[in-house]
Amino acid sequence: MMVICRTGGAASRLSVLAIVALSLAGGGGCSTQGEKMVESFALTRKTVDEARRQVDTTLVRLHALRSTPVPGLKDGFRSYKESVAKLEKEGVDARQRATAMREEADAHVKAWQKEMAELKDPTIKASMESRRQAVRTNFELLKMYAQDARKAYGPYLAGNKDIVQALTIDLSPAAIASLSPSIDKVLLDGKALQEKLAAMQLALTNIAMGVSPIGETK
Repeated sequence: MMVICRTGGAASRLSVLAIVALSLAGGGGCSTQGEKMVESFALTRKTVDEARRQVDTTLVRLHALRSTPVPGLKDGFRSYKESVAKLEKEGVDARQRATAMREEADAHVKAWQKEMAELKDPTIKASMESRRQAVRTNFELLKMYAQDARKAYGPYLAGNKDIVQALTIDLSPAAIASLSPSIDKVLLDGKALQEKLAAMQLALTNIAMGVSPIGETK
């Protein structure tokens, strides 16, 4: 059970995670539910950020192959191939974190609602209820964005792996030129995936700030 540690009038200006963090800093009065949520949230943000950076790196290295001189093709391809391998690993990590976050988020919101019933100050209670609704809405959006990202991730990874396989067979400017339509598609798929991951990051930021998707909660 998570215990909300009261912070007086300032509580109305604190986000969900800030309140939990203050509770943890206060010591023994607060339970592991909030602690788990803070840890889960931090890990999810870190995982999404790393996944987005890896998508960017893979895009840059694939695009660079088109203009890499013959003497540098071997090194350029090796770097690109390594990026694709890391991209696949990041995808596995992101799926695992999304699943864990989804399960923990539902438990967190329920526990928070239960503890809110014990609050006496009507101003604090109203503020916490407003933020709970904002967090719940953002969690639902986060689930949707995560699903969108998974759908966009599949074609992007598959396209990159196909290009790696083709260039493993024939690494030459002529081969790269012949793959131009496929490379164009992969680059577009990568940009689409970046947009989905950016949407996830926005929802995570809104959760951290206790802000609703349509504006700041009061």
